[in-house]
Amino acid sequence: PRLAICLWVGLCILQCAAESSQGGELSPGHERSAKNEAKEYETLYLLFAFVLVGAAVIHLTTLPQLHSVPVTVVFFVLGIAFALVAEAGHFEFLEGIMNSYEYWAKIDPHLVLFVFLPPLLFSDAMAVDTHVARRAAGQCLLLAVIGVVIGSFATAAVFYYILPYGWSFAMSLMIGSILSATDPVAVVSLLKDLGASPLLTMQIQGESMLNDGTAMVLFNLAYTMVGGEHWSLAKIVGYLLASTLGAWAVGTVLGLVFCFWICTAGDRLDHKSLLIQILLTIACAYWSYLLSDGVWHMSGVLSTVAAALALAHFMWPAVVERRAMLEFWHVIETIGNILVFSLAGMLTGQSIYRHLHLLQDFLWVLVVYVLLIVIRFATIVILWPALNVSGKRVRIQDILVMTWGGLRGMVGLALAILVREDRAAGALGDRDADRVLFMVGGVAALTLIVNATTAPALCGLLGITQTVEGRKVLVRNVASRAEAHVNASLHKLIASGQLPRECMLGPLSEAVERLTGSVRRHAFGDSAEASVAEDLNTGLDGRFERRHRLSRAQSLSIGMERATGLTLKSSAQPSVEDLWSRFHDSKAELLGTHARITHFKFGAQLDRIKHILSTQAVNPQQLKIVREVFFEAVRASYWDQIQAGRFISGTMEPVLLLNSVSIALERSGECLADWSALEHDLGAPCCPYAEETFYTDLKALQQYYVDAERHGEKPRCCRMPLHLWFRVNRLKKHFHAQMRVQQIIAAFMAAHKQAQREVAAYFGRDESVDTPEEAFVILESQIEVFQAAALRAKISKPVQKRMTTAWEVNRICEQYRRFVLSAHDRGVLNGKETELLLEPVVEVMHDFQRRQARIGEDIAKESSHPGAASLDDLDAAVRIQRAFRRWRLLRSTSLSGVRALHGPPGTGGAVSDDGTGQSGASLG
Repeated sequence: PRLAICLWVGLCILQCAAESSQGGELSPGHERSAKNEAKEYETLYLLFAFVLVGAAVIHLTTLPQLHSVPVTVVFFVLGIAFALVAEAGHFEFLEGIMNSYEYWAKIDPHLVLFVFLPPLLFSDAMAVDTHVARRAAGQCLLLAVIGVVIGSFATAAVFYYILPYGWSFAMSLMIGSILSATDPVAVVSLLKDLGASPLLTMQIQGESMLNDGTAMVLFNLAYTMVGGEHWSLAKIVGYLLASTLGAWAVGTVLGLVFCFWICTAGDRLDHKSLLIQILLTIACAYWSYLLSDGVWHMSGVLSTVAAALALAHFMWPAVVERRAMLEFWHVIETIGNILVFSLAGMLTGQSIYRHLHLLQDFLWVLVVYVLLIVIRFATIVILWPALNVSGKRVRIQDILVMTWGGLRGMVGLALAILVREDRAAGALGDRDADRVLFMVGGVAALTLIVNATTAPALCGLLGITQTVEGRKVLVRNVASRAEAHVNASLHKLIASGQLPRECMLGPLSEAVERLTGSVRRHAFGDSAEASVAEDLNTGLDGRFERRHRLSRAQSLSIGMERATGLTLKSSAQPSVEDLWSRFHDSKAELLGTHARITHFKFGAQLDRIKHILSTQAVNPQQLKIVREVFFEAVRASYWDQIQAGRFISGTMEPVLLLNSVSIALERSGECLADWSALEHDLGAPCCPYAEETFYTDLKALQQYYVDAERHGEKPRCCRMPLHLWFRVNRLKKHFHAQMRVQQIIAAFMAAHKQAQREVAAYFGRDESVDTPEEAFVILESQIEVFQAAALRAKISKPVQKRMTTAWEVNRICEQYRRFVLSAHDRGVLNGKETELLLEPVVEVMHDFQRRQARIGEDIAKESSHPGAASLDDLDAAVRIQRAFRRWRLLRSTSLSGVRALHGPPGTGGAVSDDGTGQSGASLG
């Protein structure tokens, strides 16, 4: 019966459709309405055709032979080819595609800017390193403001004096402003495949994101002048200030507002938090552009970039899933690039087809293209002294890359389309308007086809992306360790008999040999071919034994000399004696406190470390590489701690820690400097005011509680005298500062210990220290750990207990949450049951976070309670203990020398008072 009913319904639908198709002719109004309705949805054909073709192109670039092909150039060329074929009438049989093409060919240029530009600008600016951006800010502003002004007027002079079109200077300035700014979408797409230095990348990326604001302001001025409007000097200055500074202020305010909202939605226990945060970033990207450009007629580009930079600086520690956020915006950016470059190529192809009969226009496009490169090079050279003063020194190689990387793309084409469609309120003729679009499209096509495809080769020729020898050594070490791991796993399976009976040993061994041979060819180069047979015969241990007959530092020095022709001077060698001196001093400083001695994982290898540093030379270049890898491991550990929810939500501790890594990376050639950067940011948080004042405040507050209890009153802040209220707030700030230091030190020490293990694991033969560069960096790290532990000893005990309790509560709740989510992932619980079981942990964590917000006030009250009357006695006891420990340390040092500082051979840790490896308990 069900099948019969379905067949009957289907026959009725077919009959109705046939009757409607065979009915009378529609009236002209209804026919026009149906045609327009069909055209509206047919516009989606070309849109998703571009997405489909883009997916196919990206899929093809996964082939090894096509890895280096810039996909944005392919999208642009395919758009040109499609437009040429469509204009020639070869797609007439595809009526829907042609209707879609006609609609997109007449698209409003404002719609292109408002739809595509905000997410593309926002996704790039949101992911930048704000520390590097601050370093390059002066150089970016020079290039984006003064550079664009110089380039615009120079290009206007070319069009006014050289080209034979007889255009006015206002119109020439209008075209010059369009062509003087590099397209941020095109440049950023190119930089992701260049592998250039972070600072050079930020210089080009920052300039490309900012110079559109300057160019669009100049374009609006010149465009209205072409239309007949007159501008006074005061009006021009006001417009420039409102369009630049006003737009930046609007974007910054919106970014901070959305950042606060994102931070409040950063509940890691709620599965909807990530969805809310992603939606807020989308809203921030579009509203910053819409309000500035659409409502207040300011620079939408500058506003969007400012909002994105505000989020980049404050938002990331509060994001629930950082990787998911980045992946989402990567997908948005990829779709945007596919559509933008395909549409730009289509519009350029349409303009080229319409000017096939004007050969002189093609020749003048080539002339303008060459002159634009010359103008950009001359502009950067003129600003070269100022660039060196405002930031890091710019090399001639960097200038050449900046010049050749000045691509033009969608932004310029959108402005040119605006000129063609509006024609400056009728002031321009059809031929001049089409010629403007043709010139801009032709230059954009040449920069994308010629410059973008040859930029990687230029960077390689100039040595911009050249891999240093130290990184090659690292890659070889990792490859050797991976090869050893595979061989050991295979031998273990064979020796233990755990290999399945159905597995054929011959093909398995052959596959392993092919794998190791391919790894050697990729990691060691062509020279590995000659040593493959010998390596297979002698094994991994034999190869390591051969390589370590000569010290690694000496081998690397020889390789560097052969590669660069330079000889490392002995004066550049790091001072091992100074390193040991700082190590012992920091340990002595920690011993001078009443804190427990921090554990040193490599303490048992101190004798080996000392032997390595005394017998092998430390190579400065390799030492710099090891430090950089160490800092990247520290950064990864910070992000792991952030994702685990170790920090109190909304605090600035993660930002300070991540910024310290960025600052220290700049000085990786000198020393490990992340702790010094943190100390500079923290100042003296443990002692915000004098110690006597601190105890005076506590005594005053204690007396207030005693008097209140004597009179039977409940102590309240609102009833306190004004001078006592100020004392309470000063104590609250003091304890909040100590909480901040406690969180930073704990995260810092955990990250450094993790990075020490990873450096030892990926450099050398095994997980122990066996190269001088490893030993040097690990000792530098432990010095900083000792210094951090010494500062932690100054934090009051109540703060340490509260923070430790908070971390344990968070750890237990996180374990519970993961267990429930694992049950949900395995299909044991459904969604409703999972939410039911997660509600208790959400309530507990929210209540605990509310208590954490009042921790400063609670500790101040507890410390000043009448039960703390023995505070002075406790302070005196602590001072006596510290003085006694310092006296015993000095006495033991004078008797036994340095051995008293680092303990007996093989212990590695500081000798404690009772010989157990930790300091004695405080008298308190």
